[in-house]
Amino acid sequence: MRRGSAAENMYMVSGVVLTWNSARYIERCLQSLVADAEKGRLESEIFVVDGGSSDGTWEILSRLAHANPKIKPIQLGKNLGTTASRNIAIRQARGDFLLILDSDAEVRPEALRRLCAALEESPKAGIAAPRLFYPDGSVQISCKRFPVTLGKILKFAPVGSLQRLGERTEAYPPEIYAEDFRRVVRVDHCISACWLVRREALEDVGLLDERIFYSPEDVDYCLRMWLAGWEVLYVPSAEVVHHAQRKSHKSLRIAFVHAQGLIYYFRKHRYWLSRRGIYHRIQAVAEERGIEPPMSATQRRKC
Repeated sequence: MRRGSAAENMYMVSGVVLTWNSARYIERCLQSLVADAEKGRLESEIFVVDGGSSDGTWEILSRLAHANPKIKPIQLGKNLGTTASRNIAIRQARGDFLLILDSDAEVRPEALRRLCAALEESPKAGIAAPRLFYPDGSVQISCKRFPVTLGKILKFAPVGSLQRLGERTEAYPPEIYAEDFRRVVRVDHCISACWLVRREALEDVGLLDERIFYSPEDVDYCLRMWLAGWEVLYVPSAEVVHHAQRKSHKSLRIAFVHAQGLIYYFRKHRYWLSRRGIYHRIQAVAEERGIEPPMSATQRRKC
């Protein structure tokens, strides 16, 4: 549904935003998204799926939708999880690209145009993700290597030093997260706080796996992209502020659901302790499909 030539960058972007007690963030999120789409001359529609908020979120959405018909609220009445809720909106989306966006994220100027340009310049890329900043201006480690079980166990440990060690098992070298790093790179996965997904890749790979309720649906989907012959890009010139509520670190129930999702993920993709088998499979697909593998797959001894 492209609305003009590639040179004009006239695309239709379908936003998919989930809310659940998001009154604190949702208005700024949607205002930033609408403003950047208009500035980038992108036709847009924005689906906002509410999972039974009780803090006034739905009233805010109703007001915003009344003022702007591009905003399309969907009221579920209860929290169905990130995958099922997003899939409801994805099935209705009509855009050339789908923007998966967290309700606690704010799009900085020109972010959408730069993400669209990255996918336009890399026709074999299925996902482009921006650099994420915390509200204090520090860079979030949002693109990572695929997880392994030991690293995840350490990240759940009640000791800060062990949590940081677990983070390092997934992180790329520090220069990737430096504010002056501007190069587009192919990475294992990016967190789904903000993704721009190509329509053709979505139709090829399919919907999010609803057997994962909350997390790691983003890791799973990026790996599925790679195994289907689509690249995942980190685009640091596109910038998004992410308030990063990190619910799994605040709720034992959500942490348990997250752990269940991780066990399912590792069983599904048949690896636990090492990424070597996954990288070997991605390399084979890359050679067959003529794509560039993620940078970590070509540096396996460091991973």
